[in-house]
Amino acid sequence: MRDSGIWDYIVVGAGSSGSVIASRLSQEPGVSVLLVEAGSWDLSPYLWVPAGEERAIASPKYSWSYQVQADPSRNNRAEVWPAGRVLGGSSSINGMIYLRGSAADYDGWEALGNEGWGYKDVLPYFVRAESNTRGANPFHGGQGPLSVSDVRTPHQLVRTFTQAAMECGLPFNEDVNGASQYGVGALQATQKRGWRHSASKAYLWPARKRCNLTILTRALTRRVLVENGQAVGIEYQKKGQVLRARARKEVIISAGALASPKLLMLSGIGPAETLREHGIPLVCDLPGVGQGLQEHPGVMISAEVNVRTYNVETDPWSVIKHGTNWLFRGRGPGATPIGHAVAFAKTRPEETEPDVQLTFTPIGYNTVGDGPLFFPMPAVVIAVNVCRPLARGQVTLRSADPAELPRIEHVMLGQEDDRRRLRDGAKMARQFFQTGAFAPYMQGELHPGAQVTEDEQWDAFLRSHCIRFSHPVGTCRMGPDGDRNAVLDPQLRVRRVRRLRVADASIMPSLPSANTNAPAIMIGEKAADLIRRFPG
Repeated sequence: MRDSGIWDYIVVGAGSSGSVIASRLSQEPGVSVLLVEAGSWDLSPYLWVPAGEERAIASPKYSWSYQVQADPSRNNRAEVWPAGRVLGGSSSINGMIYLRGSAADYDGWEALGNEGWGYKDVLPYFVRAESNTRGANPFHGGQGPLSVSDVRTPHQLVRTFTQAAMECGLPFNEDVNGASQYGVGALQATQKRGWRHSASKAYLWPARKRCNLTILTRALTRRVLVENGQAVGIEYQKKGQVLRARARKEVIISAGALASPKLLMLSGIGPAETLREHGIPLVCDLPGVGQGLQEHPGVMISAEVNVRTYNVETDPWSVIKHGTNWLFRGRGPGATPIGHAVAFAKTRPEETEPDVQLTFTPIGYNTVGDGPLFFPMPAVVIAVNVCRPLARGQVTLRSADPAELPRIEHVMLGQEDDRRRLRDGAKMARQFFQTGAFAPYMQGELHPGAQVTEDEQWDAFLRSHCIRFSHPVGTCRMGPDGDRNAVLDPQLRVRRVRRLRVADASIMPSLPSANTNAPAIMIGEKAADLIRRFPG
């Protein structure tokens, strides 16, 4: 093994958090930063054209395919969980939905003992990251690196969905990322003039020519090097060679909620029993590493409609027409994010916060069985997910081989409370479709179908069709002193290992009640400040 160099900071993982951290730290001319990414540069058209999302997710060049263990709560189905394998991480392949969650989510983090993570503390970082096409206000930024835009060509049924939700008693909400989350409103996307605007596009591309920032791609980090209780660098593999990079100040792991705990365990930091099982020398016994995995359980409620939807705009002529429209105008189906509108609702009147999210998409996705990805007829989907699930899973090692993906276990519908909320949310989506607003357009419910009426039938449908919404968090969570299962302190420093931090979605003590890309970018912004203010 030979040394490849020495830097002040080494950041492992160029995803939604790591891209931000590397860019922000390298803004200081006297500081050198190495960013190490297992994937490639984000040059493919599939990573720029919003409509290329499914191609990007399906490609092993740009996406890790994490095979999850069979889930007994979902008829022993074993899902594949994708995660970005490219600069920008999952922000380069996701549905581009920009949602933050509610203020109560972050106040809940603070209430658990994570000082400095309340809503009043994190809001400035959301604002700092953002350049919103609606303009700056107390909740939004106008000069940040990340472009947040209204949907450029909203489908005609977006207004119908909004009216339907209001018929069902929800208030109209002009800004679901503003003063309140509750209600129905239009979605915004991480796009710039109709092009995907990932964390890489926003942070790394403008910073790539800085002489103090080195971006190393196609390099798999094998372990963190720890000497005398402190991180001194990393060992990585590139082009068949095993190399070593040294850090003068800190190593920051930002590999994501599935890969960050794996890398800690490969480095000898984690549950002692797990490390012994795989013959890994123990550096620090931290039983919480890999535990507390959280994910939004969800289901698609779909209906056939009598107006064209984007899933039937795939014939050669339509592809040419819409491709040209996107390329020259940044509009049309080629520029569409996965969701156009969203409703945050309460399944019971006594709920103090919305407990289900219902996202409207004018793309008829078929998530059932081995059939085609898209319905052959015009169709729309309301994607329903539980905002704050109680179910917890874990990430462990399959072996000590750094190239092998970890073992993931999650009984997603193992908690009756989660099943009840998802069932009630699915019924609510059906109610939306049955309103007067949708009546002129409805041709019939596709899934689950009108035959499903009783709770037992709904539960059977959920067991067959409930899926992950690609929002894993919590596997290296932060917590106060005295919390035995907290991997990090509130400054994101790994306990009992100096000069080592984790900063990505894995640090979240609880799942935000919305999509997780915007919170991960916020974490990157805040982590960069914590690194400067609280040296490891």
